[in-house]
Amino acid sequence: MMISERIKMIRNHFKLSQSEFGERIGLSRGAVVNLEMNRLKNPGDQTLRYNLICREFGINEEWLRTGKGPMLSAK
Repeated sequence: MMISERIKMIRNHFKLSQSEFGERIGLSRGAVVNLEMNRLKNPGDQTLRYNLICREFGINEEWLRTGKGPMLSAK
């Protein structure tokens, strides 16, 4: 599973629309669509966005990046 699919899984887990998800992390709906569709110009340079997702939703960063471990952080 790709990171873009895990981002969509997070959004669906919290039952949020793309707009609602984006509002929570300071992104437009279009930016969320691009994240979920893996249409980023430089996908390797998304550290800030991934950190925002992990912090806002309590996501285990290792899971988001690699798929290893539990989705939700133990914090």
